[in-house]
Formats: sequence, C-alpha cells, structure tokens
Amino acid sequence: MSDLIKERVVKSIGKTATVFLVNGWRYKGKITNSDETFLEIVDYKTNSYKLIRFSEIKDCEIEL
Repeated sequence: MSDLIKERVVKSIGKTATVFLVNGWRYKGKITNSDETFLEIVDYKTNSYKLIRFSEIKDCEIEL
C-alpha cells in the first residue's frame, strides 16, 4: 500500500471510509484507530470492529 494512502487514513480517524482489499473484498465504516500495522474500523454492515492489515489494503475512499 502507498505511504500516501496510509498517511491519509491515519489523519482521517473519525471519518467514514470504504476500504478495498487486494483480495477483492471491501469494508465501509468509521475509522476508529490505527497503528503501524493495522487499521481499525467499525464496519457498518456487521456493526462490529474490523482490524485490517495495511499490507492488505489496495485502495481507500474517505468521505469528506
């Protein structure tokens, strides 16, 4: 994953994002936390926390 995407995600805690993974899956939810390895979101579909490895993220759309 691009460092630019990672930087944007870290700065967007509290915003809604759609995260696209390299395996074709996607998750939409509120970004709640992140560290060097993982992104944490509250998945709107399952209403649960989802931890996603940054290395598995292909693309990300963050709402304004």
